Amino acid sequence: MKSLAFFLLFGALSAHAAVLSPSSIEVKFSYSAEFHTTDTSDAATLADSHMQHLFGYLQSHSMVMKYNINSETPGVGAPRLPLSYDILKNKKRAGVRTIAYKTSGVLLLNKKVAQDLLAQGAWQITLPSDLDNFYDEKCTDEHYNSFGDFWYFYDPFRFGCEQLREAPLASPVVVKISALKQMDDADAQLEKVRGDNGNGDLFQITTINGFSEDAKNPGDDGRLSFEEVNQWLREAGFAETVIAKFKNRPVHQFDKAVRKKDGTTVQIRVTRLLAETGVMSKNVTFAKFFKEAVKQSDVIIYAGHSGLGGNLDIGSLEEKAGPLEFNNRKHQIFFFDGCSSYSYYLSMFESQKSKGKIDILTNGLSSYFAYEAPIHIQFMKRLFKVNDNPTWGEILKDMEKPLDGMTFMLNVGSL
Repeated sequence: MKSLAFFLLFGALSAHAAVLSPSSIEVKFSYSAEFHTTDTSDAATLADSHMQHLFGYLQSHSMVMKYNINSETPGVGAPRLPLSYDILKNKKRAGVRTIAYKTSGVLLLNKKVAQDLLAQGAWQITLPSDLDNFYDEKCTDEHYNSFGDFWYFYDPFRFGCEQLREAPLASPVVVKISALKQMDDADAQLEKVRGDNGNGDLFQITTINGFSEDAKNPGDDGRLSFEEVNQWLREAGFAETVIAKFKNRPVHQFDKAVRKKDGTTVQIRVTRLLAETGVMSKNVTFAKFFKEAVKQSDVIIYAGHSGLGGNLDIGSLEEKAGPLEFNNRKHQIFFFDGCSSYSYYLSMFESQKSKGKIDILTNGLSSYFAYEAPIHIQFMKRLFKVNDNPTWGEILKDMEKPLDGMTFMLNVGSL
């Protein structure tokens, strides 16, 4: 689910909470690098711009093939943001700055890749040395091919793009790799979100679907996914109420009472919005709807473009809807089904929950609209089985079944 906007993230790395993933593990990494630019921005900002090129490297199809990973998988890893930077050099001569920096943090890597790199202890890559002239339109995505998107979509291994791995445009970087304590599989504690979690016997699930490209297109992939899950809920016996009929921001509510083995009843309510979710959109429906969900809902599912870090940026949402009120008395589950949501949103949202319990599901890689509905249906099936209390490992494996061996590096971080 690709998009154009990007919000710069840098600063002190928050306290790390491990994640669990069927396909991936987290490792520690560190490296030092040097590059040249005429840009007059702050050195730490420029170091962050330089580091971003890890995304393109990690998402290269050549990396996927090198490690004999399912060929449809859109990459092998992702950094956890934000990172902090130690500026080692910041000199200027004849209008050209030379900046050197160190950084360290956490990478989520495909298990095959992690096993190899941990055994070696280091990873030999290349990163830009000439930051101003590194962009090459023929070496990036045909749709998202601007200079501003290049760091995310470029492929240095594409045929005819060898210059992106060679001097004077690029230089070698040695990334040190070491093991990190992993999260053990754990009870998902679904009985807590289904029980009296601040809503009495109401189990409130809120979902937000974004459009793929055009809210006016009846065949937009985002709209089709929205309607596919709606139809599945109808067939599953949920009573439907159309709260809002607007074609560009419809709201459907689905209700069903489910009896547990102990005789008690869980009132399941799924409230679903389809709306424009881009950070540059002037429509405030998404931001206001999301704000209310954060305050009231037990489970929140977002499906759409990540906006390269912008669409769910808390500050941007609050500009449109006012301060988000995270309910520290609730046990909540957030699922951010967008591209690289592990990098952008895991640390951002886990830092908001100081007392309550929050589980955050994210993707390490790009995710695709075509798989949105099947994955969400698998997740909801687990949520609706009110007498079952599965582990997170069981839930994540079920959610990845529709991918037939491919993976978006789905993971859960639990606080």
